Amino acid sequence: MGNSSDKPSRSWLRSHWKVVVAVWLGLALSGAVVAIVLIARSDAVKLAISTAESSPVLAERLGQPMKTGWFVSGSIEVTPASGHAELAIPISGPKGSGTIYAEARKRAGMWQLEMLQFGKDGSTERLDLLAADTPPKPTAAPQ
Repeated sequence: MGNSSDKPSRSWLRSHWKVVVAVWLGLALSGAVVAIVLIARSDAVKLAISTAESSPVLAERLGQPMKTGWFVSGSIEVTPASGHAELAIPISGPKGSGTIYAEARKRAGMWQLEMLQFGKDGSTERLDLLAADTPPKPTAAPQ
């Protein structure tokens, strides 16, 4: 009367949902890692880091050597001739740690920093790292 061939078969997706989820998560994670690497290697990030690391005031605050963190966050929109970047770059030294905040524009193929500030961990104070030949003035971050 009832043999096993009479049972309705389960769909492939229902039978293999764990494999589908694992593949999807793997692809999403791979994409995130590629995006992080591409941002971290961008010319805008390199310019922000080199400019910040050459600041004597930041060197005094954090000590030497300074090290930047792995997880640069923000956004970069770029074409061959133009672009815009808003970045948050973790940085640390023997005396403390914080975040470099940068905004940059690419015009005629060249990146220029429009804003470069340092925020110490746990503080709303921002140190302007682009101030010309005068000690940077601390500014309060909007709350």
